[in-house]
Amino acid sequence: MHISISGFPADVEAHDIQEALENYGAAVNSVTLEPNSGGHTMAVVDVDTDETGARALAEKINGRIWQGKRLRAQAFLFMK
Repeated sequence: MHISISGFPADVEAHDIQEALENYGAAVNSVTLEPNSGGHTMAVVDVDTDETGARALAEKINGRIWQGKRLRAQAFLFMK
């Protein structure tokens, strides 16, 4: 399952996100960063959990403040 998290500052690093999510108990497979307009960065995080676990993790993250920025998170199934 994947979680998209938007609102990170432009200078965020993938390992910082991975470490923070692992503190929530998430098993993180990978973090992909995608800069977007307005000086923010979005992260797509591949977590080793089922849909219920991914949704619960996204709910914990959604609305949290990271370095002064409010995060928005959503779980989704990534289709290849």
